[in-house]
Amino acid sequence: MTDRIYYQDAAIQTATAKVIAHGTDEKGNYATLDRSCFYPEGGGQPADTGMIGQTEVTDVQIINGEIRHYTADKLNNGEYELIIDWERRFDHMQHHTGQHLLSAVFEDELGMATKSFHLGAEKVSIDLDVPKISKEQVRSIEQKVNSLIYRQIPVETEWVTQEQASKLKLRKKPEVEGDIRLVKIADIDLNACGGTHLHNTAELGLLKIIRTEKAKGGTRVYFLAGKRAMAHFDLLQSIADQLTNSLNAPAAELPEAAEAVLNDRKTKEKQLRTISLEYLKLEAEKFKPDGNQLIMDFSGRPFKDVLQLAKLTAENNPSLYLFFFISEEGNERFVCAKGENAPGDMKCVLGKIIEDAGGKVGGTESLAQGGIKRDGGLEAYSGKFRNLIREII
Repeated sequence: MTDRIYYQDAAIQTATAKVIAHGTDEKGNYATLDRSCFYPEGGGQPADTGMIGQTEVTDVQIINGEIRHYTADKLNNGEYELIIDWERRFDHMQHHTGQHLLSAVFEDELGMATKSFHLGAEKVSIDLDVPKISKEQVRSIEQKVNSLIYRQIPVETEWVTQEQASKLKLRKKPEVEGDIRLVKIADIDLNACGGTHLHNTAELGLLKIIRTEKAKGGTRVYFLAGKRAMAHFDLLQSIADQLTNSLNAPAAELPEAAEAVLNDRKTKEKQLRTISLEYLKLEAEKFKPDGNQLIMDFSGRPFKDVLQLAKLTAENNPSLYLFFFISEEGNERFVCAKGENAPGDMKCVLGKIIEDAGGKVGGTESLAQGGIKRDGGLEAYSGKFRNLIREII
């Protein structure tokens, strides 16, 4: 049985320990120790990483009741120095303590209970048992939590028996057998928890709710605490500074400045579409069909433009059949169209042209489009198109 010294003091960063067993399983090389400051994954909190001697610890899990320290290299029995990744551990401590505080305030102030907790490398969240929550409620909870952080409230732990725990008003029923570890934040929160926590709320620094969303019939609340919250603020500040310079507007006026830029962009895009359509109309008028057929290679042109050209050309020539081809990076795309007085189904025609290559066809009887992963060139298909049109006529 490994002595879990992280329970003695969650701030322990180094220790010496003996490897008492080692082996390999489906996750890789592992070692078990007589004592450990590495926290194994559990209760929503990720595992610690760090070093055992000169070997990297990549994961820590409880398997069949024993704590397995997964390492990059195999370890032999003997005594080693343990060093945990303190930045990672402290981040976990800040967010786990922050979660206790946040969940307690949500429940006490609004009657919203926490169903689950997720602590990831980028996202941290709790799931509440309510379908929605207002911005005003979020703001109120955030302010309350931060006011508790500033009070430097001690975070204490103790072990009790199941009988003792049954007589206490805990946030939720313990899920473990045997003695139970309690985490207490004054009269604010009392919960059964095996995770690592701060010594007092002031070490949290601050807690910021980032956003909320619907999830699993409830509401998911994303938040950041401590150093990660400050890093997020630094990112937002950097972005705001860049936008302030780019839009030539103070931070408070950035939304209006951005909206003005977007509106101007929409206007210019609309004008550009109008000009582009006029250009395509002129281009379509200059095409010279070969009798009742028009076959052209538009490789290098945007497919959207080619599709529009086909539509305009068919409108200009009621009895015309046209076949447009585009080659782009090993793929070939086709447009098959006809004028309103021309008989036949262009979707069927194009399907027959590319069916041997496994191509897919969409569109309508008058304007069809398709594509295949091949680079055969226009000549590989134009003859088949002509023959199919002759059959229709």
